[in-house]
Amino acid sequence: MPVSTITYELQDGYIHHWLVGGPQRIPLADVSFLLDIENKSQIAQRYHTAHSGITRQPVEPGPLTEADFTIDDYTGRWAYTSCGEDHFVDCTAAYPTPHYVRAWAYTQIATPQARPVTLVLSAYGPVDVWINGIHCFQEAVFGFHHATFIANLTEGSNTVLVRFAQVGVGACSHAFALRICDAPDDTRVEIPTLIEDITLRNRLERIFSTAYLDRDVFVWDEFVTVRWTPREGTTEDMLIRLQTPAGRIYAESLAIATPGGESPLVQAHQTPQGPLHCILMPPIRSYFDENVRIRRTLSLWSMGLAQYTAAPERPYPQRRDETLQHAVRCDGTLFGEIAKMALGMWKAVEPPVLLRVIERVNRRESDCALDLLGLLGMLRRWGNAPDFPKTIKAPLRTCILNFAYEGATGTSESEQLLLSTCELLAGQMYSRRRFKHSGQTGEWHVAKGKRRTQAWLRARAAGGFAEWDSGRAFEAELTALAHLMDLVEDEAIWQMATVVLDKLLFTIALNSHRGMVGGTQGNADAAGILGGWMAPLGSVTRLLWGVGILGPQLAAPVSLACMEDYELPPLFQEIAVAPPEELWNREQHLLPDGGGVNKVTYRTPDYLLGSAQDYRPGMPGTREHIWQATLGPGAVVFTNHPASIGTTEAHVPGFWRGNGVLPRVAQWKDVLIAVYNLPDDDWMGFTHAYFPISAFDAHALREDASGRMWAFAQKDNAYLAITAAQGLTLMTQEPGAYRELRSSGRQNVWLCHMGRAALDGDFTAFQEKILALPVTFNDLVVTLTTLRGETLTFGWEGPLLRNDQSEALADFKHYENPYCVMPLHALEMEIRSANYLMRLKFV
Repeated sequence: MPVSTITYELQDGYIHHWLVGGPQRIPLADVSFLLDIENKSQIAQRYHTAHSGITRQPVEPGPLTEADFTIDDYTGRWAYTSCGEDHFVDCTAAYPTPHYVRAWAYTQIATPQARPVTLVLSAYGPVDVWINGIHCFQEAVFGFHHATFIANLTEGSNTVLVRFAQVGVGACSHAFALRICDAPDDTRVEIPTLIEDITLRNRLERIFSTAYLDRDVFVWDEFVTVRWTPREGTTEDMLIRLQTPAGRIYAESLAIATPGGESPLVQAHQTPQGPLHCILMPPIRSYFDENVRIRRTLSLWSMGLAQYTAAPERPYPQRRDETLQHAVRCDGTLFGEIAKMALGMWKAVEPPVLLRVIERVNRRESDCALDLLGLLGMLRRWGNAPDFPKTIKAPLRTCILNFAYEGATGTSESEQLLLSTCELLAGQMYSRRRFKHSGQTGEWHVAKGKRRTQAWLRARAAGGFAEWDSGRAFEAELTALAHLMDLVEDEAIWQMATVVLDKLLFTIALNSHRGMVGGTQGNADAAGILGGWMAPLGSVTRLLWGVGILGPQLAAPVSLACMEDYELPPLFQEIAVAPPEELWNREQHLLPDGGGVNKVTYRTPDYLLGSAQDYRPGMPGTREHIWQATLGPGAVVFTNHPASIGTTEAHVPGFWRGNGVLPRVAQWKDVLIAVYNLPDDDWMGFTHAYFPISAFDAHALREDASGRMWAFAQKDNAYLAITAAQGLTLMTQEPGAYRELRSSGRQNVWLCHMGRAALDGDFTAFQEKILALPVTFNDLVVTLTTLRGETLTFGWEGPLLRNDQSEALADFKHYENPYCVMPLHALEMEIRSANYLMRLKFV
């Protein structure tokens, strides 16, 4: 077929238009060591070749097989990719076991005359570059880095081929960007294509680029709706599909893309709970018969059949059954199968699901300890039941006896407890059998598991939780503690596990608002922070105190629901659902490096504002979620410094989760200040606020007397106002359309005020009060007056001043709030409310 070319311009010198092949994923079955830089380099060298392996002309596919390429035993297919504003060709993904991955990117650079150019390549791993078939650059460096080299371009079209690789397990940053520093204005990018109707293809690409979703998570009766930004042009017919990542289609619509219009698909409760893809493509005839194979994918989450509960409605036994029934509906999951057994639904149990989980544990996939613990608990509870699947008994026994229960270096706090609990239970169940990796009997593993578990429990009792308020970590710890209390045959262990569980539940209740765990987190998950709908603890709060929503994370709620001997203290439900008019909470939790995180929470019946005070400002971030205002379900606001536009769990940090560079934050009750001081070579060049307009009852953008823009939000009786020293803009295009307030600049100060109808009148009155308050930004320092008449001063350096007096940002007590005052390393914890008193003894 004839090959045509499509022409694009450079974007600030960056090449944004590519044909991408791969990634080729090569499992590293022989890797049993830590993947440090030296070992990664050795692996990359093993698979490196001096030649690219690409022998056919890369093309955008019309007929699909014409765009295939083969390298050794791998067959790939070229696909057109347009970069986002982070400039990356991004193949970032999470791999459950160690992998070597590589991908290829191809484009053409057209210039009217021969000239040398300076290229800057930015990447996360090894990279090779060929220009006009000549291997002109190679670098085998891991971690984000930049390299500059000179290339000679010939007159006309020049081919550019980049091979980029990565080695890792878990979240693997696998991306690169290429910039021509001194490109003349007449430089163009060319993409070869087999699509014959280029006019239609280009028109569809332009229209697809105007599509957006106005929220990240769709709940119950909300319609999944594709919206179109206003633009010049006519309408266009297209096909919109809503499907799972695995490809199962739940809605398909022949839509008309109208400037400023919308294309509704289906209500959330008609789709499965979890991630979904909204795919925009030409009508079927154009796509399949005429080979106009261009498409765009928008990502979202659905809550499926789950509905939010704002207040406790049913007693605990009913909530327990509801939780287990919800788990049963989550097809293909381990804890869904466990829920079936708990409910006596033996005919519905699916052994193939359990066998797949066993194989996952056998491969030692990342996070498999949670699965192993579930399997051990399942076998301990129902292994002798007459209807227990006989086909899994032998494979499960082999899995348990062959597992290596030692954690690798750098194992997280929550993973440590999972592994020690697994070892204790496995040894208890097979006390006289010898385990493969240790060569020791189960009795030996019981003793070792006890020592590890007791050390963990004592450390949490004395110093708290290093992964503070983390939904993903707390989910794992709740699961392990539930198994320890219910199944371990050692009184000292289950007694200590009980008091640590009570301490953990108190911490969750203290930092919750309407079933959503708000405030700061030490290890946040990418989906859970987007409004709280997908947060790992949502099902736990719904089960334990009847407020929240049942989500896809099943391990903790199912494990708690299966417990026979634990009775939830009513004290925690009271703290969680009936806060006082004002709750000012300070906590300090010890970290593995010997330091601590000092966090505060200000909570009223209408909202929660929480933050980590002065936490490692200027240091590189990962998954830390430094502050958040929670007005209600879905209605959360926070700021961060994005490292890319990636929003998946593999992007660490990404667009919303984590920070490329950590801010300096201080909070005094209902006012928060976040100061950002980014390096000169910062990749993104802006900070932003998550501000989901669709979740608010009302919002407004208004200027104060100095011309500074403020964003206001109302949810029920809660109010929020936020501004930035460098100004802010509401974004109306993806990836943050109508939920992103962006502020450009490397040095910036964000300011957030909270208010309540009970104190500040109606929403309009609140806005007027905020706009009348004095505020002065001076470089990286802000001085302001609060709604309560106090003066605050804070900056990149120096103390937080309140009415000219210094307020502590560090060295907090372990807990200090109206319910509990407790120093670090205390042997006893007293929690007191108006109606209840609890004493926890950690000895």
